[in-house]
Amino acid sequence: MRWKYYAKLWLCYMRIGLLCMTQYPADTLIWLISMIVREACGFIGILAVASVTGGLGTWGFYEICLLFSMCAVIEAIGQAFFDNVWSIDKMIRRGEMDVFLIRPASPFVQMLGQVMHFQAVLSMVVYVGILAWSIHGIGLSMGVREIVLLVEYVIFGTVINSGIYTIFNCLNFWIVQGDDIAVLVQTCREFVKYPLQVFPAAIQGFFTYILPLGFVAYYPVLGLLGRTDMPVMILLPCVAALVAGIASVIWRLGLKGYNSTGT
Repeated sequence: MRWKYYAKLWLCYMRIGLLCMTQYPADTLIWLISMIVREACGFIGILAVASVTGGLGTWGFYEICLLFSMCAVIEAIGQAFFDNVWSIDKMIRRGEMDVFLIRPASPFVQMLGQVMHFQAVLSMVVYVGILAWSIHGIGLSMGVREIVLLVEYVIFGTVINSGIYTIFNCLNFWIVQGDDIAVLVQTCREFVKYPLQVFPAAIQGFFTYILPLGFVAYYPVLGLLGRTDMPVMILLPCVAALVAGIASVIWRLGLKGYNSTGT
């Protein structure tokens, strides 16, 4: 069956990625430290603002930690397994897409599997620890509903996050240096590490209806805390399906119009 073929192929890519990580231990350590330091700086900044202002709206210390950790977990998963979407521009300019197109496997799967950063899995463990610590600090009771919501958040939050990055990196098929737009989108993602309710309604609407990064962590956190009447458990798969569908269409259109470099 086709899915078995891709499962075996993905396991092979993971093995190669693991071998690459262990081949250069110093590089792996530096990459891991830089990633944790980058996220820690953002975390400290959020906590500094909260301590100076006495909180962020109605959000307490542990709730802010929960939101930040859930954002970081999804980002770490994307960096570990789906980070090669950021290389689409280089592959197009160098004609490297040609190799994927002449092989029997899906070009998208080949493109993703070419690079895996297992260092991000190590940092993800740190963020999962902060997540668990935050849940304990809040005193949140973890029933079946909460566990199912967390599973949905991991699966569909990853699809939404990586799907959005794929959409904007695919602009490189038509725009020279289109990755600058994707970098801008990634920068905008810093907004959703804060509770969206502290921002004006226009920004809340933007990250809900136009660039739905709010569904990566903010709305799942509201669902966990019981602070929203939105059907978060229904909306998460719907938004993920929409983002994945748009990403798939744009990717296919880009490949259809791809003419290599001519060299």
